[in-house]
Order: sequence, then C-alpha cells, then structure tokens
Amino acid sequence: MSYLALYRKYRPIKFNDIYGQEEIVTVLKNAIMRNKVSHAYLFSGPRGTGKTTIAKIIARLVNCENPIDGDACGKCYSCLNFLNSSDIVEIDAASNNGVDEIRELRDKINLVPTSSKYKVYIIDEVHMLTNQAFNALLKTLEEPPSHVIFILATTEPHKIPLTIASRCQKFRFSKISDDKIVDRLKEISKNENISISDDALFEIARISDGGMRDAINMLDQLVAFTNSKITLEDIYAVNGTVSYSNLFDLLKNIKDNDKIKIIEFIDHFDIDGKEINRFVSELIIFVKDIILYKNTGKLSEVVDKNVAIKKIDEIFSDNELYIFIEMLNETQNKMKNSTHSSIILMTSLLKFSDNNYHFVENKNQENIISEEKNIVESSVKKDVNNISQSNNLSDKECEIRINNALALASKDELNSIRNKWKLIDGYIFEEEYSTISGLLKDSIIVVGSNKYLIIVNDLDSIVQRINNNYTIMDKLLTKILGHNVFSVCMTKNDWNIKKNEYINNLKNGVKYNVIEEKKTKLKKNDMSPVDELINLVGDNMIEYK
Repeated sequence: MSYLALYRKYRPIKFNDIYGQEEIVTVLKNAIMRNKVSHAYLFSGPRGTGKTTIAKIIARLVNCENPIDGDACGKCYSCLNFLNSSDIVEIDAASNNGVDEIRELRDKINLVPTSSKYKVYIIDEVHMLTNQAFNALLKTLEEPPSHVIFILATTEPHKIPLTIASRCQKFRFSKISDDKIVDRLKEISKNENISISDDALFEIARISDGGMRDAINMLDQLVAFTNSKITLEDIYAVNGTVSYSNLFDLLKNIKDNDKIKIIEFIDHFDIDGKEINRFVSELIIFVKDIILYKNTGKLSEVVDKNVAIKKIDEIFSDNELYIFIEMLNETQNKMKNSTHSSIILMTSLLKFSDNNYHFVENKNQENIISEEKNIVESSVKKDVNNISQSNNLSDKECEIRINNALALASKDELNSIRNKWKLIDGYIFEEEYSTISGLLKDSIIVVGSNKYLIIVNDLDSIVQRINNNYTIMDKLLTKILGHNVFSVCMTKNDWNIKKNEYINNLKNGVKYNVIEEKKTKLKKNDMSPVDELINLVGDNMIEYK
C-alpha cells in the first residue's frame, strides 16, 4: 500500500475533529440539526484553515441516515460510500473555470440524487471562475432545486461578484492559533510515535502562519528528514530559514556598522539557495516581535527566540526598530519587481547600517560640542540665560516656509528639481552630508519653486530629523540645485491635509502671499566666545578637542 500523507490521514471527517473554527462549527452544526440548511454557502479565508474539510463534513452529514449529536454516524450506507458517491461533486475552479463547465453543471443539476438526500457541489477556488462562468452560475443560485447544496470556497473573497456573494450564507475562516496547531501536532506526533521538542512544535506553528495543513505537511517532511528527535535546527535546515542566533548576529552587525559581515551573511544566504523574499518576511516578523516585547513584555514559547529578543532589546531603541521595519517593508516591495533580490537587500541593510552609524556618531559629537560650549561659557562668566538659540525649525518657521513654497510653486521648477534629486546619492559618502543625504534620498519633493521646497517622508521620526538639521539640508540642496533654497519637511498625512486646504483656497479665490522670514541673531555683546567664533567662521570650521 502506498504511503498516505499525514495531512490526508488526519483530515477531520467530523465537526468534533475540527481545530480552531469553533464558532463556524457551532453555527453550521445547529443549522443542520434544526433542518435549516441553506442552498448555498460561501467559505472564505486563508489556505489550510479548514474550508474544504468542513465543506466535505457538511456533505457527509446532510446525507447521513442516522446523525449522532450533530455529526455523521459513519456506519450508514451514505457514510460508508461517501468517497465514491456521485452525488458529491468537487470542482476545482482553478482548472475548470470556463462557462462551458458551469453550463454542464447547470444542465445536470436538475437530476435527482442517485442514492442520497442531497446533491452537494463543492467549488474550490471559486474566485478563479470567469465572468461568463459566474453569470452562468448566478441563475442556478437564484432558483436552485430543493435537493441541491452549493458550497463555494475561496482565499480571495473580494474577487467574488456581489451578485453571487449576496445569494450565499457567508462564513469567514480565521487563521488557526499557534496553540491550537501545537495541540493538533502533539496529538499526531503521539499517534505516529514522532519525537519532537516543544520549541520545534511552536516554530512549526509560527512558520505555518495559521494554516493547519501547512503545519502537518511540515511535520511530515521533518519526519522524513530525521530519524531522531526533531529539533529547531532540523526546521532551519528543511525550511530554509535562519536561526534566531543568526538573526541576532545580523542585527548586531548592522548596529555596529560591520559592512563586511553583513555582506558575508547575505552572500552565504544566497549561495545556499535560500529564498530571499521569505527571509525578509521572517526578519520583519522577528523585528515586530522585538517591538512587541519592548512595549508589552510578551515573549514567545521558543526559548532560543526569547534569548535573541532580550539581547536585541538592549542595543536597539524603539525608534530605530520602527525605522528598520519600515525600511524592510520598502525593500520587500522593491524585490517583487527585481531579479536581483539579494543585491537589493544587501544595499538596503548597508544603507541603514551606515545611516544608523552616522546618527549615533553625530549624536555623540553634539554632546561633545554642547559640553565644550558650557565649559567655555562658564570660564568667561557670560550671562546667556536670555539667549534662545536652536538648530531646529520652529512650528512658525515651518508654516512660513510651507506658505512661501505654495505661493511660489511652479511645475517647471518642480520637474527640474526632481530631475536633479538623484544627485543626492553622490553625497552619501561625504562626511558633512552623509546623514542628511541618506534621509533625503528616501523622501520626495512635492512642491518646488525658485526659492522654497516642500519635502515629504512617510515617517514622523525622519521628518523631525530632517527639520532638526535644516541648515545642512538647505546647504546641500543649494549645492545640488545651483541656487539658494529654503526647505521644509512634512509627513505624508500632514501634506495631504495641507494640499487639500491649498486646493480649496485656490477654488475660493484665496491667494498665497510670500511672508518674509525674520531671522533673529544674537547681539555681538551677548555672544559667548564659542558663539562668536561660530558666527564668524561657521560651525564646520571649528574642531573640538
């Protein structure tokens, strides 16, 4: 006898055997017991969550001659001949999606069942039907014979025409929880005499992403891989994933700006033939779990993972992790349209590492500068308590720059600026501009004029960092564009609000006038020696020791 895959061997045949869909089971069981069976059901949800399985259980139960407590008896003629019954018709819409197939179904539908109470049509992946096929099916769903039940299953319910969906009872299948999957895997492992660690069980559940079938298939594959106890290392080898200790090493190398080790990691990963896209997804989930731990203290059931999470918690701030996960999402989108996924990932990791390094470096230098200024100012005993000096754009200054950019906005200037925007890449390795160029590279120009610019970035943290370094930003953009410019950065949400306001004002005849920027300078007599020197030669000319 040929080998029977575990997911087929342990496929539930009764409602009581279903894991993770208790609410759906309760509703369907009660409806059938009360003879309130609908003529059409629509099951939607992720793969491997029990849609087709429950459809078959319904088909078996409605035709059972002696149901027991809402489940088929398994002993009557209908139950014993279920698998060979001509009254149970399964259709794979992925390969039978044409109008001819549906018309054939419609022609046969009026024929009474041969040996059962109901004829049950299970149409899997129903969203794959053509529009013509849906139209052909619609008439049947509107006026079905009393002996016919339709069960439609799909992973993409948004592709189902509303005319079809509205004629069905709809059930949304959710992902099965890790705990439920682990319970089922433990039960199967016990029955099959499979030795497997708890860490490995929870890792299988996590990787399967709520799909029971995927989890059981992975267990089956691991059994074939090893004859001894299944461990986490076996999962990494079979599934092509990376251990949590290796993920920690990668993040530590990124934090330390160790470019050689980052490159070696990606090269080794690529040579091993592992899926880069899948790795990025795993990395995103791992970083998400770190953020979750930082904010809630919640850990997983996998010991190795918890150890790695706690170590990374000590070296990465919340803000750095937020920026990192945004970068990974953007990288993943870029990889979808590229045949060089590993190169894109490597470049993104190196860029983030470099920007992160410079951010830390600059922060340290700011602290040194601040400390030195305090020392000098104390030595000359100058009273500077009334002096307010900042490198940040105030809210008022931001509003003025936004107003002036809108007042002078020019499509020609905007297009010209956008054409030159790529020149920012040339300053990424210049010490003075490395940080700001890295921040601006992932930002976009939305308003341009001969003097004022509005820049947009998705992340509020990036916007703040850009505006906090507006002087160096203006200096860089002046070099690139060839004339003096004054810039301001906004989040995408803030820009959308401002843009709508701008459009409404134009429609109502409201004109934008340029507002003169008032620059407050320290009086010479009120300056400390350090301030006076900075005012004379500029901050970049001063070396602090």
